[in-house]
Amino acid sequence: MNKKDLFKPIVDAKKLNKAFEYMRTSHVSEPARLMANEIFQDFPDTDGNFVEQFQTTGFDSRIFELYLYAYLSRSGYSVNRAHEQPDFLVTKGGVAAAIEATTVNPTQTEDTVDTRRIVDLTTEELREKLENELPIRFGGPLFSKLNKEYWRLEQCRGIPIVLAIEAFQEEGSLYFSHSSLGQYLYGQRHYPDWTEDGHLIVKSTEITDHKWGAKVIPSNFFGQPNAEYVGAVVFSNSGTHAKFSRMGYQAGYYRGNIQGIRRGTCWNPDPDATTSMEFSYEIDDPPVAESWGQGLVVFHNPYALFQVPRGYFVDAAEMYVKDGQIKSDVPHFFPYMSQTLFVPVDRGPFDSAEAGKLPIESLLKYEFDALKPARHATTPTLAVEKEWFADRQRIILGALLLDRTDEDWVYVVLGRDQLGTFRWIDGEVSIEDRDQARERLLAKMLKILESGQRVFPQE
Repeated sequence: MNKKDLFKPIVDAKKLNKAFEYMRTSHVSEPARLMANEIFQDFPDTDGNFVEQFQTTGFDSRIFELYLYAYLSRSGYSVNRAHEQPDFLVTKGGVAAAIEATTVNPTQTEDTVDTRRIVDLTTEELREKLENELPIRFGGPLFSKLNKEYWRLEQCRGIPIVLAIEAFQEEGSLYFSHSSLGQYLYGQRHYPDWTEDGHLIVKSTEITDHKWGAKVIPSNFFGQPNAEYVGAVVFSNSGTHAKFSRMGYQAGYYRGNIQGIRRGTCWNPDPDATTSMEFSYEIDDPPVAESWGQGLVVFHNPYALFQVPRGYFVDAAEMYVKDGQIKSDVPHFFPYMSQTLFVPVDRGPFDSAEAGKLPIESLLKYEFDALKPARHATTPTLAVEKEWFADRQRIILGALLLDRTDEDWVYVVLGRDQLGTFRWIDGEVSIEDRDQARERLLAKMLKILESGQRVFPQE
């Protein structure tokens, strides 16, 4: 059976979305491409136009939909996409829910569009954006979905409707966390106060409406007519190319030709904190293994006819009302927003058009691991694998490692024995330069190949 390919263009090149084209062609996007294609293999295309929209005008909304499917299908839910509406019918732990995805998109009818960066806004302009513009931006698509009355569909009767939303309305929209959406959904705005001994008290004030330019909408979405059928609203600002890149990298869908770093802000566990914490880490060394649900926020509707149980959405932060107050349950490491940057590592011929003619090829990490090579006792304990190679007949393997003890380089060569197991046959430690270590590794592998002898003679 042929694999489905999201990245084989099916439309004229002039119609391809720029973000799609970057994801398709950039070699730093290889982890994202491979992961997205893996998810797409069992993704049911109910409408029949997913690939066309993913490649053209619907890239943002479709990658968010693919992300939701990745999360649901890889987090223990039974997923049903047999109906045109809603996007997902899911069951977990005997509890069913209907999930409909939507996005905040650029408004085409606006006479002027503010293209300034977030850092260029004044304090007052930023406050206005958070308290009024963004709630109104969220309100449009959420009310549009509410008017679809999904609860009247046979497949949705008696179960909570969940609206999942992500914002793509402008450059930089993904840098905003869920706070503006929460204000709009609950009709409350929080502010800090302190006890006499200096401990934080979170207080709130009621919001009646949001005003932005000539637009005015009522606040408290959950309190609006028919919103009682909505069990929860789920928000993400990470259903993007970057998420697929990180998850692909974590799964081993990368070679030694990229390296990445992630920076952003995250939840501050200090009970008296009023600001988030900054974080930064190399993609090779995350503080926790990233899950598909990392970054999701669930807002529970206190007035829902059919409640979504707390904990139903795996790995998500949750907002809910208890004793008249908005409470939250947050995972220990919870990013509010982040930026992921992958940069190329030059490896000469292996990243050129001539790579296919070489007797040795570069492997993805997961391809190398799938061969189950045996590790050797002489390899430094704190050495981290960075590049992987094999001859085209898979007789010998090579790995390049960084020794974290003193930040120098190591290589190992492994050969297939008569039982088919790859065992250590050669190696070198304490090489100062990465390129030099790679050259020595490849020279050693080529010498073995040119000898024409089996690595391990038949006993």
